[in-house]
Amino acid sequence: MITKLRCKTFWVCLILATSHTQLGAHHANSAYDRSVDITVSGTVTKWQFINPHAGLWLAVTNGNGEPQEWSVEFQGTLDLYRHYKFNKDTFSSGDEITLIGHPARNGGPTLSARIVIFSDGREVNVRNAPD
Repeated sequence: MITKLRCKTFWVCLILATSHTQLGAHHANSAYDRSVDITVSGTVTKWQFINPHAGLWLAVTNGNGEPQEWSVEFQGTLDLYRHYKFNKDTFSSGDEITLIGHPARNGGPTLSARIVIFSDGREVNVRNAPD
């Protein structure tokens, strides 16, 4: 006969084992080349202040003079708000910004944001919490 203590211990161990696996898999960061920084400038077309990661889309003119849409991944909204006061109104369609970050390993127009440079020259390093 299984005791209540053994049953509770089993469920606690199962929950801890599976939640660690899920968190580790989610934060692998393998999609971006963290050894390289690139700079992308353009016009904001969309800003989504949602979890698990905030996202931004940018209309960019590439090196050949052709229009290209870039997607930019930020960390979660709680960190963005708590450390930098970012919110759903931080970016609007039409805003001109520059981003520095890590490019996608597959070469696609995707970036993991590290620094945001606003049109007024203000720079925010979103990967270096101020506190």
